[in-house]
Amino acid sequence: MAPLEELAIKTAAGDREAFAELYRALVEPVFRYLYWSMGSREDAEDLAEEVFVRALLNMGSFNPARAPLKAWIFRIAHNLLVDHQRRGARRRREELDERVVDDSKPVPQRIEEEERARTLRESLRGLPSAQRQVITMKYFAGMSNAEVAKALGRSEGAINALQHRALRSLGKTLRELGWE
Repeated sequence: MAPLEELAIKTAAGDREAFAELYRALVEPVFRYLYWSMGSREDAEDLAEEVFVRALLNMGSFNPARAPLKAWIFRIAHNLLVDHQRRGARRRREELDERVVDDSKPVPQRIEEEERARTLRESLRGLPSAQRQVITMKYFAGMSNAEVAKALGRSEGAINALQHRALRSLGKTLRELGWE
């Protein structure tokens, strides 16, 4: 059994340190996925915390035979994100924070990186929802196609197709905006 799944079983049995390890291992990719999906640091932080509260409360229902823990956690994140967007929660667009942009770089370089990130975020918002989910999970949360497939309840073939169409569409959009 994989280390994350072993930690999940220990967590379900009441081991707080096991849950802390799970949290440390997955909070950053979950946050990045939510941040790139939402564009608001505060909303992404709030939703990431809710993901782990829900995971902790439901850890007893996790079944490693059905899906890897990472996919299970991201399924919770995806469902909360969809619920959040359906409720029409206020969304504030913010510039990238210091965890995303390196302050040791010269100001012109940081400004260019912030502008490129803003343009990429806006271009991602132009994709259909399923394509956007695949891209953010794969490239910002570092998930494999198999993990994305489990998290979104689709086949790996469908994920490959969505990824291909999304990258082609993003490439076209970014080239039109002058990206090489």
